Amino acid sequence: MENRALALVASFIAMVFVVLAYFVKKKERYLLFQLLCIVFLVISYFFTAQFFAMVGLAVGLCRTLVFFLYEKKGEKAPIEWAFAFSAISLASYCIVNLWILKDAKPLDILCLAGLISYAFIFRIRNLKTVRFLMFIPTTFSILFNLLTHAALFATLTYVFELSANVVSIFKYHVLPSISKKEQEKSAK
Repeated sequence: MENRALALVASFIAMVFVVLAYFVKKKERYLLFQLLCIVFLVISYFFTAQFFAMVGLAVGLCRTLVFFLYEKKGEKAPIEWAFAFSAISLASYCIVNLWILKDAKPLDILCLAGLISYAFIFRIRNLKTVRFLMFIPTTFSILFNLLTHAALFATLTYVFELSANVVSIFKYHVLPSISKKEQEKSAK
């Protein structure tokens, strides 16, 4: 059931959540907003018949939920979870694209690489490191969406995510460093 209008609405809602994610100071809240974003991206991909991306993000939803629960307890998720979710992403790709749809495309590697990257990045507890590493899967997602002609707003969601990430890096990591150096310089 393809419906571009519903896909756009869902993608817009996802975009709002992903932008909010980059402007929180706690990893727990970051993961919560990412969870909400993923829910709406799954809905968007459903309405554009991008089934591998939809299934991949459903796996990502479970992954983010697991990492969120660990973060809520103040613990780092074991590396086994990242490998397990990567294996599940690969298996879901094979099942959906090779077996069910019989429609595997070389571009699917971009989506798969992004999903696997998220599995390892989201388990990192340091939000600064997460922000810097998120360039990798976000870039893969933008390229995948552009090259597969996904709904415009799905693509824009990732573009806004990348933009929000850059702004948050400047806000939380670059500008405070510059300000601190200026204060140290003026104190001398």
